[in-house]
Amino acid sequence: MAEILSVSAIVAILASLVVPGWNRAREQTRAVACVGKLKAIGMGFQLYAQDHEGEFPRSFHSAGAHRESGWSASVAPYLGAPSATTPEEWKLVFNRYFRCPADPATDPSLFSYGLNVFYELTPDGDDYEGSPATWRRLLQVPHPSKTTLLAETRPIPYADHFMCHQWSGKSAARQVVDAERHSKKSNYLFADGHVAVHALEEIFNPDNHINRWNPSIAR
Repeated sequence: MAEILSVSAIVAILASLVVPGWNRAREQTRAVACVGKLKAIGMGFQLYAQDHEGEFPRSFHSAGAHRESGWSASVAPYLGAPSATTPEEWKLVFNRYFRCPADPATDPSLFSYGLNVFYELTPDGDDYEGSPATWRRLLQVPHPSKTTLLAETRPIPYADHFMCHQWSGKSAARQVVDAERHSKKSNYLFADGHVAVHALEEIFNPDNHINRWNPSIAR
């Protein structure tokens, strides 16, 4: 009996050492896979823009009013996704091409990534710093390598975008940005197509005059 207890204790100790390392490795694998998905989506945005006079696809914020599809459906063909004609087919496409591996959701109304709404704002209908400048086209973005295009979002139904022009502080951003999906940080896709991991404060911190959502002041 004593030998059995000793063996059990050793197994428990080994498990306590191995399991955290295995979990960290799994999290890192998911974070890297997320980067790959975001890079592919970024390329999809670039290809879409080339075919649409340089304009970005729209989010639900304005797509319907312009008789366009939301950004995910607009970008899907450029990722090589198969045509989806039913909700079930779209669910399969969505979760394959637009779902972060670290996001447990499967419902396509719950997005892993949200679009920066600044690319859709207009001075006649929105109040934002930088008005009347608009950034519907990539060439209109002053610093594309510094300006966020997509970020990881919390599971809010049909929230495929961030109303970041309305944020007054970090707490507002944290309500909608999944800022700690990957080891206390998250991945961000920038307008030039590159992806980088950042803490939220490196992207949005009004106290330190940091706002990499607003193209007019992103640096």
